[in-house]
This record gives sequence, C-alpha cells and structure tokens, in this order.
Amino acid sequence: MQSQWFLSRSIIGFLLMISSRVNASGNNVVCYFINSNGYSLAPPETLDANLCTHINYAFAEIDEEGFLTYQNEKLDIDAGMYYRVTNLTAKNPSLKVLLSIESFSANLFPSVAADANKRKNFVTSSKEFIETYNFHGLDIDWEKPTANDSDNFVALLRELRTEFDQASPKWLLSAAVYPNPDAGYNVPEITKYLDMFNIMTYNYFGPWSPYTGQNAPLFESSIDSNFERTNLNVAASIKNWINAGATQHKMNAGLAFYGRAFTLANAEIHGLHANITGPGTTATPTYRQICSSYNEWTRVWDQEQKNPYKYLGDQWVGYDDEMSITEKVKYAMSQDLAGVMVWHIGGDDLNGECGEKQGLLKLVNDVIDNY
Repeated sequence: MQSQWFLSRSIIGFLLMISSRVNASGNNVVCYFINSNGYSLAPPETLDANLCTHINYAFAEIDEEGFLTYQNEKLDIDAGMYYRVTNLTAKNPSLKVLLSIESFSANLFPSVAADANKRKNFVTSSKEFIETYNFHGLDIDWEKPTANDSDNFVALLRELRTEFDQASPKWLLSAAVYPNPDAGYNVPEITKYLDMFNIMTYNYFGPWSPYTGQNAPLFESSIDSNFERTNLNVAASIKNWINAGATQHKMNAGLAFYGRAFTLANAEIHGLHANITGPGTTATPTYRQICSSYNEWTRVWDQEQKNPYKYLGDQWVGYDDEMSITEKVKYAMSQDLAGVMVWHIGGDDLNGECGEKQGLLKLVNDVIDNY
C-alpha cells in the first residue's frame, strides 16, 4: 500500500479538499454499496462518507407489474439499511444517495418498459421509495437492453425524467451501462434524460474467455485481436461511448475493486493469453483479499495495459491495485469525464489489513484532488 500519498495531508486540509470537491463538476466518485455487506463487512456507520460524492444502494427489484420491491425486506427495512445509508448525509451533507434497481434473475425490465401502464407503476413506486426512504434519485441497472428494447428504454427514462424534474431539488437519474454501446442503447436519446452514465468498464475477460486476460485493462495489448483492441479495454470503451453520442460530463468510468481469476491449463505458461481450463479457485477475489492473502503470488506489471496480474501454480488473477487505479483515475480526468464509479465499496481494504482503512477509495480521492 502506497500510504505515503496520504501522510503529508493534515486532517483539516483533507476534509476541506473533500468538501470543496464534492460540489465541483467533473469529480464524481460514485460508490456502489451492496446491501448484504451492511451486516458485518461494511456497516454504513463505519464508512467514511466523505470519500464518495454519490452512493448507489444495490439493489431494489421490480415485480411483474412494474412496482418496485425490496430485494431483502428483512435487511433493507427491518434492519433499517435504507435509512442507515441515506443517513450518511448527516456526516457529508453534499452526499447523494441513489437507489439502484435491478432485475437480474427474472429479467423483467423488457416487459415492464414495453407496457405504458407498467412504466407508470414503475415511475409512481420509484417516487414513493425515494420520498419514503430519503433517496436523492434512482439508478437503473438493466443488464442489458437489446435492440428490441431500445425505444422502450428511452420511454422509461423519459417518463422518469419528467416526474423527477417536478421534485425540488430535482431527483437524479443514472444508469449502469455495459462497457460498449450496442443496438440496445439509443445513446443520443438516453443522454437527454440521464444525469450520469455509470459505465461498467470491467469484466472484459473472465471464465467465458479462451485464455487469461485482464479484468479491466486500461489500454490494449499488442497481442490482442482487433476486436479486443477496439472493445476490451477502458480507453476503447470510453471512446466508443463518446463516438456513439454520449457526452463526457455525464460519463463515469468504472473502477473494479476486485479481480477475475483463472485456472491455467499449464502452470508453466502464465502470461497474458495463456490457455485456461476455467475460473480460478476463487473466481472473483476482492482487492482486500488479494492485498492481504496473495502475498506469495508472483506479481507482474503489464506496462502496455497499465494493470498488474499475479500467478501461483496453476492460479492466475488479473486485478487492480494502487498503481492501476491511479492510472485509470488520471485517464478519466484527462478525458474530461464526470468522474469515476466504484464497484463496489465492500471490496476495499475496509479494516486496514494492508495499510490505511479504505485505502483504495482514499487513493481515488487523492488522485482527483491533485490532478
């Protein structure tokens, strides 16, 4: 952990910089908070509320009629997790907390967005959730609309935007989107209605791939195929979204606080694009797990892609650490993006096992402050 970046800053100076930054444009730090992490891994009260400009509470769901539902009522409501997260604004009045909506298992977004009455139910119940639990807006995590859904996705966002603009102050509307725009995204139209795009610039390589590859490479590799060069790295995805009609000041580049691991077909061949037999023993280790438990692994810095990977025996993992996160944040700033998005806050070194508590998220802030 490169904690020397933080030692020279006084507590007062740090707080003043954070306070001024969260009100500035172009410096978003959007942090996804997974509700189940609130039990013990990341109780909201233990988090530094000044390290995020926005927290997206993951997740609520939708039913077949389009109404919002609790993902885990015992946790979200009975244990008060909604309020415990939205109450972080008492520590950071500039913080905005959004409720993120998903429908991964049932995949109900297509049918809801296609039906005017169900869209109305969605909008109405969204308003009720926001007002009841003190959220500042909604984040749509539809993974992902197809070409047949494109117009309906626009209609859903347009109707949400119309309702949200009636609030005072206006409620925020964002969406988590795939790394590269395709026919499911009418980018110029959805840009009109969204305050932010949270671009999931990670999961480029995984067990579905034919060989090892970085989870979130910043740049292309010289051994990449043409498709990989133009689609499977952060810089390419940002370029593709801009070329499709998205505006930089609404775009947040995703940062992965986890890695993707593989099992090597031959332990003696352990570079990029090495053959694999499947996922690693621990398929998606968090940054905390890697920094605290993978010290015996061999670390390699990929100078082309600006990312590290590690290997031990037949296990291989591509991940992000202090060096690669620094490179990514600087790149986002150089492209005049709105900022960055973190998936997810629970993947950080929350208890200081490798250095400073929440060290990776503090580094993100430090890089932005000093850019």
